[in-house]
Amino acid sequence: MDHKTEKVVTKRVMWPQWLAGIGVALLMLQMGLSLAWNSPYIAYLTSPESYISMTMKEASWVVSLINFGRIFGAIFGSVSVSYLGSKTTILINSFPIAMCWILTIAANRVEWLYAARFLVGIYIGMTYSSFSLYLAEIADPTIRGALVVLAMSGSTIGSLIISAMGVYLTMEVSGIACLLLCFVVMIIFIWLPESPHHLLKTNQQDKARLALLWYHRDCDVDMELRTLQEFIETNNNLSFINILGEFKKAHLRKALVLLTMLFMYSMMCGLNNIYFYMEIILTNAQVTVIKPAIIVTIVAAFGIAGSILSFFLIDKFGRRFLMISSILACVISLLCLGLQFHLLDAGYDATVLQGLAIFAMILFQVAVFIGMLSVPNTVLGEICPPHVKNVVACFTNIIAGIFSFISTATYQPLIDLITEKYIFFVYALILLTAIPYMLIYLPETKGKSLQQIQEDLTKKS
Repeated sequence: MDHKTEKVVTKRVMWPQWLAGIGVALLMLQMGLSLAWNSPYIAYLTSPESYISMTMKEASWVVSLINFGRIFGAIFGSVSVSYLGSKTTILINSFPIAMCWILTIAANRVEWLYAARFLVGIYIGMTYSSFSLYLAEIADPTIRGALVVLAMSGSTIGSLIISAMGVYLTMEVSGIACLLLCFVVMIIFIWLPESPHHLLKTNQQDKARLALLWYHRDCDVDMELRTLQEFIETNNNLSFINILGEFKKAHLRKALVLLTMLFMYSMMCGLNNIYFYMEIILTNAQVTVIKPAIIVTIVAAFGIAGSILSFFLIDKFGRRFLMISSILACVISLLCLGLQFHLLDAGYDATVLQGLAIFAMILFQVAVFIGMLSVPNTVLGEICPPHVKNVVACFTNIIAGIFSFISTATYQPLIDLITEKYIFFVYALILLTAIPYMLIYLPETKGKSLQQIQEDLTKKS
């Protein structure tokens, strides 16, 4: 009886952290909605039935401006996190995405969509500058990876929702539905307390105590506050120039290079192009057994399966295993897509090959959400000490935006130059070079506190 009582007493109270994770998942839901919007509606807007005249070149700019806006969002997000905190930044970030949906609803010319997509980019940049830092700062080490994956699953659910809406609803009606969901995010983050890390950094001791008790209800609050204070006090007053000087330290330099490579590989694998042009790719692959718009919805549903798998595996098998497994699966799917177009060009019967393109799309979607998207954001929140996190998040976010912009802006010209049968082989080759890099340089951080991770990195350097 005593043993059972002891087990009950020592059980950690996690529900406030899970609630915060659900709030971030709803924020990421907007990311899925806004990114996957491209596949059904770009296909419609470039068709003869569209009420807005749009060429493929204009469609390419609608897609590419997302990543251009992301560069500015990364800067705004980093400044906001530094001065206002990660939670407040998430709240502020709900406004540009709301404005995006308003512009989409009102759009009657392509310029309106340019502005809307640019705002999506700002939203994405600010989101990636804040959400993983927020979760890393409020989460218990045993569920930190799971919370990041839960947040990323919001993106897959959003993709499924907008893919289904794209089949049955007009652009205006789907925009109204997405706008209403923005208000839910606003309400949640008005109510949630700021991260204890930020409150301590800004010398708000009483609020930090209350926030710590809210997120960690069964903790020894005095001991946790002391630990947090010791963790950040030596670097709390560093200027921006001094923070940049911190990267002279070997372990921080290695962390920055690692994160840069993680986000570069994630963006240069063709992810955005497959995501944005999926319906058009399936149409060009001569898939007719199922309507391409329906396949996009099915593929989005498999993305949720990938997120669920990642949720259960990331804290069990670790970050490195998940990332490498995800890369291998992405390579296989890209090779299958390239093979599909190669065989079509060689004159093979399209009806026999349809299953290959569908399989490739499903495998790619599952693989991306198992590791390619979740692991870099998890590692970002773990391997950098608090005083450089904002700078690193900003820098890697800008890098991701630049490589995303390069990837999406060059996709249509490359299609015209070398056709689909070679472009997917190129993406697969790029990803193959990531495997040895991850095996050698990606550290394992599962189950470790932020302090332990920093100590390990410092010792290895």
